[in-house]
Amino acid sequence: MFSLTELGNRLKEAREEKNFSLEDLQTLTKIQKRYLVGIEEGNYAVMPGKFYVRAFIKQYCEAVDLDPDVIFEEYKNDIPTSHKEELPTQLSRVRTNKKQISSKGSKVLDLLPILLLTVFIIGGLVALWLFLQNRDSAGEPQSTNNSEETEFEQPEESKLKNEEVTSTNEENENEAKEEPAVVEDEVEPEPKETIPTSELLLKEKNGLSAVYELKSSEGFILDVSAIQNGETWVGIMNGKGNTFFSGLMKDGVTEQYDLSKETDIRLNIGRTLDTVIKVNGQILEFPFDPSEKVQQKITILFNPDVQ
Repeated sequence: MFSLTELGNRLKEAREEKNFSLEDLQTLTKIQKRYLVGIEEGNYAVMPGKFYVRAFIKQYCEAVDLDPDVIFEEYKNDIPTSHKEELPTQLSRVRTNKKQISSKGSKVLDLLPILLLTVFIIGGLVALWLFLQNRDSAGEPQSTNNSEETEFEQPEESKLKNEEVTSTNEENENEAKEEPAVVEDEVEPEPKETIPTSELLLKEKNGLSAVYELKSSEGFILDVSAIQNGETWVGIMNGKGNTFFSGLMKDGVTEQYDLSKETDIRLNIGRTLDTVIKVNGQILEFPFDPSEKVQQKITILFNPDVQ
């Protein structure tokens, strides 16, 4: 059995302060429990390599709110350094997959000239067919307009009717000239200004924590969900310490809360990569890069006085 090192003691105390078991920490960091035990006991021989020792310790620190840079500097003599190591098996597999993909791409390029030739032949046949259709249409005799009649062929009654219609049209034109119609100018309605009713502003951020201010006349509706096939730990409470939710969420589960009567809400997100937060239907961008900050703490100050 290995005894706890100074670094292991420091990490374990921070974990117990968070009331995290090793199983909870495994869920948050996606690091196997046996590796977490190895870190606390200083048994680095169970790790896949020295590179993973530093990477796992960094994720452990972030999950329990410790600064990894400070820990690495303080315990630099206890943590093995990684220099030149063999590539992990996973990277070798990636290279093999890339070779397979490139070979498939070369086969597609080999077929490309045949496809272009086929398209060219089809296009030529279509152009020839259109040319023949236009030539046949041009060779047909045009029909003679038999509806034209000379003036002397019209019967007397038709002439009288035409004269009456012509005189009536002339009278109408004269009246229109004497009394021009007055057209009122159309007044286009002025476009109404769209006033935003909900605005979320980032006020400050430091370490793993950030503060937002929500200005809204629509209230405060909060949606928190885990992505499909994802898993995260979420804590939601107000400034008075009243808890709305605390636990694991996974596989697309969504929790919605109407917090319009609250003045401030505090969110503790265990795994930001698998978490989606919406405020009044709008997605909240995490203040820190989720790939760098696994755990993030967000405070939202609610100001309902927006007109």
